[in-house]
Amino acid sequence: MLKPDFILKNAYLVSPEFLNKHNIKAILVDLDDTIVASKSDYIADEYRIWIKKLKETAVPLLILSNGSPKRVKYWSKELELEAFSLVGKPFSFAFKRALKRLDSTAKDTVMIGDQVFTDILGANLAGLKTILVKPLSPGGLWHTRAIRNLEKIILKGEDNARIIYR
Repeated sequence: MLKPDFILKNAYLVSPEFLNKHNIKAILVDLDDTIVASKSDYIADEYRIWIKKLKETAVPLLILSNGSPKRVKYWSKELELEAFSLVGKPFSFAFKRALKRLDSTAKDTVMIGDQVFTDILGANLAGLKTILVKPLSPGGLWHTRAIRNLEKIILKGEDNARIIYR
């Protein structure tokens, strides 16, 4: 349950071609350290371009974050994406709520995130495909930084995921 289906360097590497190849029709994406560094008010152009490209190809995309409502609302407005904050990942109800909003099924949807114990575990439990990306920062909270060390141990020698980029 802790193993991702794919490991990518960045979320913006998930192209429409990648989605088609893996029969993925919708995306749930974490916010902090997945598309925006923790506590940052800056998003790299590559992520803006990625989101625009997905919108142009009509891929449903929703931000699913455990982040604060104020921060998530800001980025939702800035990126013109629907978003849910303080969702309660890794619990399945968070993912089921998002699937309902996207009018998608678990088998047709991927969760992209930077944390094994929230994004990957929760999405796997809910039956979604999973993509783990390299975090954009060490983490804004002390427990996030501590958990990242445990994640490295879990992922060491990872052979179940299809590693695209490290």
